[in-house]
Amino acid sequence: MSTLSLRSPSWQPIDDVADQIGGPPTLSLPEDWTLSTAWKRAQEEADAGGPINDAERLVVLSDGDDLHRVTFAIEGETVVAECDCAGYQYHDGWCAHVASLWWRWSIGEIVVSHLDTGREYEQPPTWLELDGRTDYDALTAAELDAYLACERAGTGVRAFARATGRSPGTVGNLLRRAREKLEDER
Repeated sequence: MSTLSLRSPSWQPIDDVADQIGGPPTLSLPEDWTLSTAWKRAQEEADAGGPINDAERLVVLSDGDDLHRVTFAIEGETVVAECDCAGYQYHDGWCAHVASLWWRWSIGEIVVSHLDTGREYEQPPTWLELDGRTDYDALTAAELDAYLACERAGTGVRAFARATGRSPGTVGNLLRRAREKLEDER
């Protein structure tokens, strides 16, 4: 088996993944994903890669010699994912590298960043939807953070205020403004 050099990848990190033309697609799981080869590889193989930046990771599965650059982050209330491998294109966005990141995130081995709020999640949050909304452009990062935690996840305003070091009044105001802005969009 050949030795991999992880010290000098041949690419540069993307500073702002949201500015990519079209952006990365949202993640969707195929109907038979738990029986797929990608899912089995994700659970059985070690990943020798690591983070490139907040939105991208280098994935190197133990049975292969290839390095893969994978976008894997939260945007809005969903996961965006994209891999540079042929399997990603062939299997409509569900390759072993994306599956590996989903698996490792689900069991708390990696941290995934929210591109809009900057918050990091050690596991998928309760409000996450795979076919969820990504266009929260009208909201500030703080408003979106409060909206996702309080409105979508059902966390109380006071509990969220304690967890974030904000006053309950501030969180209440953020939540009210977020609701108003989203109502105005409809």
